[in-house]
Amino acid sequence: MKRTIIFIKAGALVLNLNGVSGLILSPAATEIDIEIVEKRLNTTLPIPYKELLRASNGLVTNEGIIIYGTDDILERNEAWETEEYAPGFISIGDDSGGRVFLLSLSDKEEILIVDSGDMIPDHAELISTNLNEWVNIGLRIDLKETSSNIDWSENCKIVVVNIQDGGLRDLIKIKAILGLNMSTSELLKMSKSLPFVLTQEIPYGKAKKLIEELGDFKLTLTFQLRI
Repeated sequence: MKRTIIFIKAGALVLNLNGVSGLILSPAATEIDIEIVEKRLNTTLPIPYKELLRASNGLVTNEGIIIYGTDDILERNEAWETEEYAPGFISIGDDSGGRVFLLSLSDKEEILIVDSGDMIPDHAELISTNLNEWVNIGLRIDLKETSSNIDWSENCKIVVVNIQDGGLRDLIKIKAILGLNMSTSELLKMSKSLPFVLTQEIPYGKAKKLIEELGDFKLTLTFQLRI
């Protein structure tokens, strides 16, 4: 049986893709493709990632690891608002299970993995500090550092325990910022029977960050994770 040995050279980058299981490559990205991405995202892509795009404009493995091509990287970064929630990073792929790969735009070349519902780098875990090396070892997710024991992607319930004077206004703000599908009159009715569940299913990290951004408010809330 013949065995195909896959090496790709793009610029100064030499990729050994033999360790990548069930690899699906794409045609190379053009310089125009890359320039469009940089213009739309208002950034300069890290050189190793650009060289990877010049070798294959996106790739997929048997394990569901996806490295975005130029079309997907625009869509994903805009949809997840990476610039807002993870400044200094760009989303370059995902594990097909709700976790996103963030690549540092600095010289550090860090590659982090974070839940798509909580794109905050401080809540992420480190995969590698070298994109070329990570590709050459088969895009394995061997976590090097764990920043928290909390599963920030876990859906939680938000329960309103107490409302102080003036708290209803804050409650309406929270409804809006979380995008809850309920009318204000329904919310006011629920507020008369404390405690009550404000929402059943929302990623813990996302809810916590959005509510913290409101600053001080006249409500007592609890976040209840599934045990």
